[in-house]
Amino acid sequence: MDDRASHFCLQGADIIMTVDKDTNQGQDSGQGKDSGPETGTSVEKDSAQITPLISAKDIAEFLHKNTEFFNENPALLGELSIPHSNGGVVSLVERQVAVLREQNKQTTKQLHELIEIARQNEELARKMHQLGLTLMDATDPKDIFATLYDNLSKNFHADRVAVRIFGEPAFIDSFAGEEFAGKDTREISLFKTMIETRQAMCGRMKHQQQAFLFGTEADEITSSVMVPLLGAGWSGIMAIGSFNPDRFQPGMGVELLANMAEVLSFILKPWIAET
Repeated sequence: MDDRASHFCLQGADIIMTVDKDTNQGQDSGQGKDSGPETGTSVEKDSAQITPLISAKDIAEFLHKNTEFFNENPALLGELSIPHSNGGVVSLVERQVAVLREQNKQTTKQLHELIEIARQNEELARKMHQLGLTLMDATDPKDIFATLYDNLSKNFHADRVAVRIFGEPAFIDSFAGEEFAGKDTREISLFKTMIETRQAMCGRMKHQQQAFLFGTEADEITSSVMVPLLGAGWSGIMAIGSFNPDRFQPGMGVELLANMAEVLSFILKPWIAET
């Protein structure tokens, strides 16, 4: 080999490829053998500091915006794999199927819960309807209240039930038990807002309200629901108390009780003096 060929080989051996950090494209340094070992060391340092142009976040955003990507490139699905926590490896499709199965399991569970709630509500509505019919057959206020207390205790799992009427008995010989608090009793102010708005209340009632409704057992009541009773010239309260603080919570649906309060108000009407 002549000197020219040898010189060419030396130059070719000393050609260094550098990587532009902005474009990731290889470039010929154009340096020959005179660059020396220092030049190679500098390039290695620069190469170690290169930052990839596409990050994992970029890929995630791309796939999020291009949901049909794997439909258009189905071959990739067979090459992708996602590690399991137990060390195994599955394809992306298998992982998606597993996620969908879990979601379906949760949805099915929620559906069954809703169906059970609907079934319980239907049964409760049937019992409340039957209670209304039973109350209509009661012969006097004493019988009305006894029937009401017994049914609500059973059907609503109530620990205590109380009715207070802010009115007077219609007849002198009418039953005048503790349910008839009187039209002018000062305790009516404790329930003024609820009676005026005609809205039921759930949760923890005020101590004075509890004492008025449940007497010596007031401190045992930790949650309750109160429903207003309304008539011509009179008003009242129907209350259900529980020893369980979670039994009645604000925001609970009390439509069935509100309906029963309307029925009870109608049934009690003949027994209360209209003023």
